[in-house]
This record gives sequence, structure tokens and C-alpha cells, in this order.
Amino acid sequence: MSDLLIDSMGTKNILMSANAFLTLKNNLNKNIGSYKTKGFLFRFGKEFGMESAKNHLKNGKRTKKVGKMHSRLGHVKDVTFTGEILKHSDGTIECINARGKWVESFEAELHVKNYGYATECICHTLCGFASGALSYEYGESIIAIETKCVAKGDPCCEYEIRLEQDWLPEQEELINLYQNDNILSELEMTYDALLHHKQMLEKISKFHSQLTKKVTDKHSMDEIIRTAYQLLNIPILIEDIHGNQLSQVGLTEKQLQTIKNSQSNLKYLGDKQSASYYAGPSYEKLVSPVLINNKNYARCTFFYFPPQEIDDNDYLFLERISTVIALCILYEEAQFEEQRRMKSTILERLIHHQNIQDIESYFKFLPFKFQPPFSTAVIHIDRIKPNNEMIDLHEQLIQLSALIKKWELPSIFAVVGEEITLLTSQNIDKQASIKKLNKIFQQMEKQNNNYKYTLGISSAFTDLKQFDRTLKEARIALRFPNKQLITDYEDLGILGDIATNMSVEQLHEMSKKTLKDLYHFDDPRKKELLHTLYVYLLNGQRLKETMEELALSIGGIQYRIKQIEELLQVTVKNASTSAYILLVIQALILSGELQFD
Repeated sequence: MSDLLIDSMGTKNILMSANAFLTLKNNLNKNIGSYKTKGFLFRFGKEFGMESAKNHLKNGKRTKKVGKMHSRLGHVKDVTFTGEILKHSDGTIECINARGKWVESFEAELHVKNYGYATECICHTLCGFASGALSYEYGESIIAIETKCVAKGDPCCEYEIRLEQDWLPEQEELINLYQNDNILSELEMTYDALLHHKQMLEKISKFHSQLTKKVTDKHSMDEIIRTAYQLLNIPILIEDIHGNQLSQVGLTEKQLQTIKNSQSNLKYLGDKQSASYYAGPSYEKLVSPVLINNKNYARCTFFYFPPQEIDDNDYLFLERISTVIALCILYEEAQFEEQRRMKSTILERLIHHQNIQDIESYFKFLPFKFQPPFSTAVIHIDRIKPNNEMIDLHEQLIQLSALIKKWELPSIFAVVGEEITLLTSQNIDKQASIKKLNKIFQQMEKQNNNYKYTLGISSAFTDLKQFDRTLKEARIALRFPNKQLITDYEDLGILGDIATNMSVEQLHEMSKKTLKDLYHFDDPRKKELLHTLYVYLLNGQRLKETMEELALSIGGIQYRIKQIEELLQVTVKNASTSAYILLVIQALILSGELQFD
């Protein structure tokens, strides 16, 4: 059908096309939701039906059969009606099996064409029209409810008519929806909702603009979230993906401790776009990720002490904060990259002996005091559980940079080969620096639980021309197999001097004389015996500890020691002999000439 008659005022008719009706319905669905739209369309049809009934009742008598106004106005092709609606002499109204069919309902036809099949009856305007017309005629609230509908796949649209009180409680929810309000109040509610939505969008836009300006004005993350807290008065915590605090505002030390201790007791409540809701015994929280290139860099959290009803719009503000924090991180990464390039340049020039005398002039551009004495460290990273993925050394540098900044250890660092080289300024004494490095890499291991870190650190030096020597010292200390996180070259004593100052040829010559046939460690069997000897000497020649470390029986250890003594042509029970042999083996390990798996 091309046009639909939907209202009558005296002799004037107002026509609305089917497309116009569809536009009305689409806008209602969008602005007040599909549920409230059903009530709106019913009341819309009811007003229309009452007005039409006025024009077709003369002297209190109907001039048309029940339902024929539907077809005359183009709502349907035809209407059938069975049963009776009686008005008794005492004025009471009775509906007796009053039911019928709407043939080719315009509402059903429009719905199937534009939305597809529905899961419920949808001819609410027709129900409203019939209810309004009959209620006006009989002076009693009579409701028509659709029981079958073409729009949900039924063969035809069927309706049933009862007094309002007779529908209760069977259709109480639907009757309440139909009768709850009038069209004007529904439109006013829609206007109020739209106005509130507009005001909220303006508030969010202003909030976002204020925070973004803080970023462009190069304010710190702490200053930015303090501004957010002043505007919202909601405590905020920013953490990295490892749970380390980056910034917080509005939380007491006691609350921070409660948060730290109760993570496992939180209950997940659901999501709202990218924000997730959680509840615990003493607080609730709303969490949003900080995403950069679809990668999670951190998380922003609103906290509510004590648990309370969270405003429906809080997640919108939290998402804006997450976006601004992402900008902060990008800015910090840009700064980090700039500084990293400068630090890498300094180290590369030291490694390649390029204009070393001018390097100190670059130190004034560093964001911290950097002066002698220095020490050099080499950091090696191993996987605890091997896999085929490459270690992301760039990500490791970012983590290391944050922790070095936190512990105020003035350092420059760069990736050299598959290791990280670190040059540290010893503004405090060396042992204090080593303690800080221990704390830093213990934290790194917590953040990367499949990684094991090993550090070798050189002796202190003041002249950058000595860097090459100290780099060698750090690598020698790194190779020392003492199973410690950090090994100081100065703790190696004479062993370090041997590995540093003796040439490879001299070391091999000394090893041949000392180890005799065991020197041929390219032979797997002889290397196995050499390893047994090394573990035995490290354990002070104690059979029990050697047996446990090598997973051999005491008899097996004793048999191997006998073979070893025959090859060495000496007894290893002699203290000076065993000490010298251990020194030679360790020198081979430190020089990189010998490795045990």
C-alpha cells in the first residue's frame, strides 16, 4: 500500500505513507528502545481509534461492523470478528469469546520487509486502534491483544478482545506497558533523555579536551590524573601490564594495601564496551585497558570505597582517561627512543673506539647526572622453558628503563648482539649500585616469569678509554658459573686476572700441561669426566653433594674419580693440586673456551 490513513479530525483526514510510518518507528526504536516503542505505538493507535470511533458513532449507535474501520482506513485488507461484546442493562460490559483476524496487516508486512521475521507479535498500532475505538464506544477499558502474527511466521494475524481487568494477571506486563503513559509524556521523556544525553556528551567532550591539553602541554601522568580526579572525584590507579603502579590519586595507603591483598577475591560482574566491572567485599572497581596499536600497555582503574552503585556513564570517562594515558605513554616512548638512540650512540662509540675523548660532552644531554667512576655490566637473558619465540630485547629495554628510573640508578644501555650492555655511573659506592641492580633484576624476573637474567659487572674505572677492558671483564664475570644473578669481576680475584691477561694460546698451553688427556674435551667421554671432576672439586671433594648434583651413585662417582686420576697421573686429594686444576678449568670457562651444559 502506498498511503495509510492514520488520523481523522472532523471531515479532514491526515494521510501518512507506509515509509513515513517506518521512519517514525525506526526513530522511536533508536531513541527510546524497542520495548518502549511498543507502548508508544499502542497508545498512538489508541488515540487514533478513539477519534475514529467518535466520527462513526451517531446517536450512540455504531454505523459500521466491528473492525471495518481498519479496512476502510487501509490498516488491513479485511477483518473478521467472532463472539460478542455485550452491554447489560446494569451498565456492565461483557466480552464473550471476542476474537478475530486481521488480513494483510500493514504493520506485519512492513516489519517482515524491513526487519525480517520477529520473535513476538508486532501489530501494536492495530491493537491500540481496536482498543481505543471499542473503549470509546462502550465506555469501559477494552483491550485487543494480538495472539498470532504474520511477522513472526504465523499463517495470519489473530487478536483477542477482553476487558482490561479480565486480561490481568495473564498479560499484566503488556497491559502496564500499553496503559502506562500517553504519547505526550513519552515524547517528553524522549526529549529529556536526548537532552541528558547531549549534556553528557558535552561534559565528556570537555573532560577529554582538558586532559588532552595537559598531554600537549607536556604535563606528567601524575598531573593528568590529578586533573581527572578533581573533575570526577573518583580514585584512580594506573598500572602497567605487570601490576606495577605507574600513578595513583585519591587512594590512601590502607586502601592501596587492601587492593593489593584482595585481587583474588574480586568477582567479575561484566563488561560495558571496553570497561570491565569487578566487586569485592570492601570495594568495587571499573577497569579499562590502555591500548596502543591493539596491544595492551597498561590499565586504568576507578575504585569505589565502599561498594556502591556505579554511575552508568563512568565507563565513558574511564575510556577517555585510558586514551589520554595512551598518548602519555606514546610521548614517553618517543622520549625514550630519543634518549635510547643517544645512549646507544655513546656505547657504540666506546665499543668501536670512535672519538672517545669527545664522548663526555654528550653527558650533559642526559636527564641525570652521569660522571666517573663508572662500571660496565653485561646482561644475558635465557628462557626457563625454551620455545621458538625470539626474546623482544626492545621490550626488555623499556622495562629496564622504567625500573632504572624508579631506583635512580644513572645508567646508559644498549643492545649489543644478543645481550644488553650497561654503563653505570657510580655516584654512590659500587656495592650500593649492585644492590640496586639486584632489586631491579629481581623485579624483572617477576615481570617476566619465563626469563632468567644473569649479569656480569666489571671493576670500577674513571677513564672511558678503559671501557674495552671493562667490557671484557664484565663478559668474563658473566660466564662464571656460580648460579648467581650478579657476578662482580672483582670477586673473581686471581682467576679474573688469568682470564683477562692470559692469551688464548697461553691458556691452552697451561691446560694441556695440567689436564693431560682430559684436555681433549672435544671427546664427549673425556668432557663428561672433566665435568665430573669440576663438580667434584667445586663441592670440596664431597661425594654426597657431587652425587646429588650429577644424579649418580656414590660407586659411579668413585669409579669416575679413579679414571680421572689415572688420566691426570696425580691424586686429586692433594689440596694444592686440586685447587690448581679447578683454577685451570674455571679459566677455560671464563675465557669462553669451555662450556658445560
